[in-house]
Amino acid sequence: MNIKKLFMCFNLILFFNIFSLTQLYAHEGAKGIIKERMDKFKMSKNLMKKINKGLQNDDFLTIEKSAQTLLKWSKEMPNYFPEGSDTPPSEASSDIWLDPEGFKKAIKNFELASLQLITQSQNKDFDMTVNSFRSLAKTCKGCHQKFRN
Repeated sequence: MNIKKLFMCFNLILFFNIFSLTQLYAHEGAKGIIKERMDKFKMSKNLMKKINKGLQNDDFLTIEKSAQTLLKWSKEMPNYFPEGSDTPPSEASSDIWLDPEGFKKAIKNFELASLQLITQSQNKDFDMTVNSFRSLAKTCKGCHQKFRN
């Protein structure tokens, strides 16, 4: 197995650990800002899949465009978490509002990782792009571990 395929396998395993199968049912009964937020995260998940596929195909343009959309989402994300929007079917943890600075920092890490992925994809450096994608995925996982039920 060549190194590129090994990276892809690692990324797929990491990705599917981040986004569990429970999201298949997450939208059931969701309304208003909670549904909008869930839709945005579903979009984010799909973009991560596109990036992973882009890595498999050396498609740096798709990676860059997807990362740019994630960057835009990072700037919009705080608006989708008004206080009190942690009621089911939301999976948002009350820690978002108990630790607003920690939550802002988690979003900032996502933003910075998105920017890094954009830069590396523009440079067309495969190894650095893979590393940037991993870093981006880790920001998702880290935020989910702390701020998602």
